Amino acid sequence: MTAKLTDLGFSKGIIAETIVTTCNKEGKPNAAPMGVIMKDEQHIIINLFNSTLTYTNIKTNSCAVINLTKSIEIFYKTAFKETNPGSKLPSEWFEKAKTVNAPRLRLADATIEVSITNLVPISADRTQAECNPELVQAKLKYPQVHCRAMSQTLEAILHATRVKALLNNEKEQNHVCKLLEIIANCSDIVNRVAPNSTYSLIMIDLMKRVDSWQEQK
Repeated sequence: MTAKLTDLGFSKGIIAETIVTTCNKEGKPNAAPMGVIMKDEQHIIINLFNSTLTYTNIKTNSCAVINLTKSIEIFYKTAFKETNPGSKLPSEWFEKAKTVNAPRLRLADATIEVSITNLVPISADRTQAECNPELVQAKLKYPQVHCRAMSQTLEAILHATRVKALLNNEKEQNHVCKLLEIIANCSDIVNRVAPNSTYSLIMIDLMKRVDSWQEQK
């Protein structure tokens, strides 16, 4: 069924964890986990390292497919291709996209076929690909994109409850210090991947609370 980007969990400016599939000029498919950003409902941004096959293939064909999946195994096997037999992704994982010259993942919960409208260098080794969605399809139940901010915010909240409980326990101070480091790291990740979002607002409030607990100690 057809869908909108927001139906799939995309929010403006938030990095969503996806798998981008492309092919070379001979038609050989490639898949790689990649964060993408919805600029608005008609535009998606992919930041590419120039040394990757994804960049080379996009530069050749000016298109790609953004695949959404809840399967961590697929993320793992596309990130570390040496975990597959012969260090190659199974050919049966791929099928031809409907509107662009790129493959898509058969097992994806949703696919976004995109055309590349512009490639903008952002550093010596990175390029920003500006994309237009041509076809957005999802299975009957809409999947949700993976955003690290959700899991990092949850982890920070859980650790903060332990900090509050143990802060005045002199025997647990080493443990508390480690928890505070984890929370700070979670906050850094959330602010990087989801600035000006619900997640970042929660983290700002949480960090203030943690600071106030330490001041009251």
